[in-house]
Amino acid sequence: MEFKEIIKAVILIALYFVVAPLTGFLLRHSRPGQRILMFLLCFMTTSGFLAAGEWGLSLGSVLYRGHSRGFHFYFAEVVAVALIFASMTGNWRGFRFMPPGLWVWLLYCVFSLFSIINAPVTSYVLMAALKAFKIVLIFVAAYNFIQEEEDLRHVLFCMAVTMFWQLFVVLKMKYVDHVYQVFGTFEHQNSLSMFTTMIGMVFLAVALGPKHPRSNLFLCAYIACAAIVQSTLSRGGLAMFALGTGAVLLFSLIDKPTKRRWYVMGTIAVVGGLGLLFTMDTIMSRFQDYGNDESSRTRVFLNRAAVAMFKDYPIGVGWNNFGHVINHPYPYGNEIDHWQKINNNKVDKNYKKGVVESLYHLVLSETGLHSLVVFVSFLFLFLWRNVRAAIFFRTHFLGAFSIGVFVGCTMNYAQSFLERVLTQPRNLTLWLILLGVVAKIETWRRIEKKMAATEQANAHDLVRYEDNDDLEPAMNS
Repeated sequence: MEFKEIIKAVILIALYFVVAPLTGFLLRHSRPGQRILMFLLCFMTTSGFLAAGEWGLSLGSVLYRGHSRGFHFYFAEVVAVALIFASMTGNWRGFRFMPPGLWVWLLYCVFSLFSIINAPVTSYVLMAALKAFKIVLIFVAAYNFIQEEEDLRHVLFCMAVTMFWQLFVVLKMKYVDHVYQVFGTFEHQNSLSMFTTMIGMVFLAVALGPKHPRSNLFLCAYIACAAIVQSTLSRGGLAMFALGTGAVLLFSLIDKPTKRRWYVMGTIAVVGGLGLLFTMDTIMSRFQDYGNDESSRTRVFLNRAAVAMFKDYPIGVGWNNFGHVINHPYPYGNEIDHWQKINNNKVDKNYKKGVVESLYHLVLSETGLHSLVVFVSFLFLFLWRNVRAAIFFRTHFLGAFSIGVFVGCTMNYAQSFLERVLTQPRNLTLWLILLGVVAKIETWRRIEKKMAATEQANAHDLVRYEDNDDLEPAMNS
């Protein structure tokens, strides 16, 4: 190992096993300190100030077009470890190492590891496994940080500040740097748009929910998200944001058609209409770009290659190995090469083809059908929990939040047929934060449901006792 790699390893060991635990221990009884840590965790989901950055250190980095390109350790995970230790040492009895539903994600990770049997490059599998297992820290940290409803509002406040800053970066890129499709501090404009859609739907839902001191702030955060998505000019992002907005408005009106909700709906319609009026030419030109057809065709070829890999390797060609086997000398990229030939384009055997964009085709080809089934089960499990929470906490802040997460995640899951953004660290981190909160709301729902059942049983026993008292005098006579 090179000396540089040794230094990075020493730094990581110190951060994860000394600095983070010590910080958490010192803040175990300081709620303001823990809230500062949560703000850092939320802000660090975007990994950059004025441009894309990798807030972390990598060991064994490789020039590879896969979804994991080294053994990367993100500084956001260090903050998560500090939060975990703060929760664990400050409230040991209330701390949970295994929040509800986390076992399904871990099962998916274990199943995906089976693909190492077929993997031509085993180190690529280990890179993906490290990222998938480490992200659990984010989930556990978010779950245990939430102790009361105000903590949930704090998380949304932190994300609102994060998105206001992201809007500043986007506007700078658009009007100062004159970038056609802005990407903010993200890898790609599609990643930014789907990240923004996921959290933007939550902002809109809670802004439409029961009135609280930060309702208008969250509504402004939603408007900021709308401006960001419009600036990305991501075709899928624009469509999903619009569909998600319509869904949140519909569910909110079904829940309770209040005056505020009608006012907000009218405001969005007016502002959105004016925004489209001034940007329609740009949006239409984006949808008519020359590269759209070529991009769609390549997606189809890569999807077919993914299915071919699965047929040849039912338990997967190897986690994170798609980017390797799509290239020469493997045959799975031949259809792409054939298309280049019939269009009189030179085929370069040394050129590295990309990874399939469909998240579900990626999971199927790399880790097999069994992993895909567990992964999709994980998605639907938390969607179902959002539905139950939205019904159980109807007309309540928690119900509004659950509607927002349901719609935001659904839009991302639908777009995942075309974009594998949930494999990217920024989107993955936000996703696991939200799911950690969903798991906490599920815990509250179970507790309240159990308490209601207990109270009902006690009331029933009391009625029976009083009825017996009324019968005693008659029996004695």
